[in-house]
Amino acid sequence: MRLINVSVNEALGYQVAHSQMGHRNRLQKASMITQADILDLIAAGIDTLDIIVPDDSDVSEEVVADRLVDALTWTNCETKRANGGRYNIYASCDGLLCFDRAMIDGFNAICEDITLATRLPQTPVKLGDHIATLKIIPFFVQNDNVELAESAMQMMEVAVRPWRNTLRVELIQTRNGTVSSKIQDKALEIQTQRLAFYGIDQLHEYREQHRIEDLAIEINKASARKTDILLILGASAICDRSDIVPSALAEAGGSITYFGMPVDPGNLMLIGALGSMTVIGMPGCVRSPAFNGLDLVLDRLVAGLDVLPADIQAMGVGGLLKPFPSRLNRPATNTLELSA
Repeated sequence: MRLINVSVNEALGYQVAHSQMGHRNRLQKASMITQADILDLIAAGIDTLDIIVPDDSDVSEEVVADRLVDALTWTNCETKRANGGRYNIYASCDGLLCFDRAMIDGFNAICEDITLATRLPQTPVKLGDHIATLKIIPFFVQNDNVELAESAMQMMEVAVRPWRNTLRVELIQTRNGTVSSKIQDKALEIQTQRLAFYGIDQLHEYREQHRIEDLAIEINKASARKTDILLILGASAICDRSDIVPSALAEAGGSITYFGMPVDPGNLMLIGALGSMTVIGMPGCVRSPAFNGLDLVLDRLVAGLDVLPADIQAMGVGGLLKPFPSRLNRPATNTLELSA
């Protein structure tokens, strides 16, 4: 593609590079120039125009965008054409936006003419949220680059993983005389609100003494009830793998996946399992509605993703969560009305 300046009389049939006001009408950017446009421009005293001259191997921006959207195989996403060579992409359900950042980076590295902007990976989104924009920068793109981008788009795995809001979640709170029932009542309320974010409308709660043997029995009972996620809020924070909560999990026959996480608030988090039940030993910060490490863990679990040591370790970048007073204070995003 070349951009050249020609006399107005030579511009017939070409696209104008920039918007231009004529005597009566405005010639819009990228418009195909007609004889009527030429007469109107001459009447306005305009002698020359910048026009776009494509090369033989060039593909127009609209066609490029259409081809790439046709190659797109994202899950639970919906595309909508915008102006020019642009498509906006929206979530078609509530859930967790999941993709490998390296795939997006690789796509954007193909050439500067083709761009894809997204929300951050592992971002909770709602139905109709604007999650990505495909934008073709120039008016034309070389076909070789379009073909490379098509191949990359076909291989790109992007999904909004819907919340599994039928999971059974239980909460065990322990007591040792240092935490009042009023505080525990409030903690129950906060965790119930936390789960409501995912559409989980029921939290089964039990209270037990802050002792290894008693807590181990309750953990086994939760497993027998086919609990999917067991939240344990101890009367005191876990300070070591040999503390009460992890010891009770081991006594019940479970295992520890990871203790501690590079997220603040939420450092003293314990992730473990007993059979198919995920067990989370929670830090005291979860008594507040403030955004914390538990929210990041629940995002993955409720979306059907594992929480492995590598996943926790990768939470460090962006893991300083203190500016966010509540999980509900999400960054504003444009939305599109989509049917459920």
